[in-house]
Amino acid sequence: MTARLLLVDDHTLFRTGLRLIVQDHPSVGSIAEAGSIAEACALQQAETDLVLLDIQLPGMSGLDGLRLLRHACPQARIVLVSASVAPDAIHEARARGADGFLPKSASAEDILEAITCALSGRPCFPINSGNSATVRGPDTPSLTARQLDVLSLLCTGRPNKVIARDLGLSENTVRVHVAAIFAQLGVNSRSAALLAAQRLGLSTPQLHDSL
Repeated sequence: MTARLLLVDDHTLFRTGLRLIVQDHPSVGSIAEAGSIAEACALQQAETDLVLLDIQLPGMSGLDGLRLLRHACPQARIVLVSASVAPDAIHEARARGADGFLPKSASAEDILEAITCALSGRPCFPINSGNSATVRGPDTPSLTARQLDVLSLLCTGRPNKVIARDLGLSENTVRVHVAAIFAQLGVNSRSAALLAAQRLGLSTPQLHDSL
């Protein structure tokens, strides 16, 4: 029997990237999408098995909307998704009754593993916040090494096809990384990503030399 998923995130690009990952999970069947708590509840997905719920949503946050989603999707496991991996964010997710916590910087493998864990009825919370989260300040996005590689090439103006070739990745994988990068930086264009990277000190000498 295949599982029914509901993705709740107001960033369409990130939601699309997440869908590309989760649809490859062997236990996943139908996938519904919503951009807010209100929209998610209006879908009336009572038979949903798993909800991946963004914490930062317009109108009502994922944390505040947990109870409403529990009522709308009574049998669903709910995993909160956040750009922050700060210990207090993870603690708050546990305290509010979430079944798991997934950072937006997670790799495709980590996301698929979290789905397996959640669908099996087990809690799926990070054991620790990871090195990148402890080294950087609380307001700095926690990007994986591969996402930093993609960001560097992205900011030089290279299209996804060329980034995929240069890094030995598929274009779908690059699109997923770009969606995650945009979501964490809070931007929706490559030029805005460049400015955000420079502001946060994420740009590299290679990036500047290429411009």
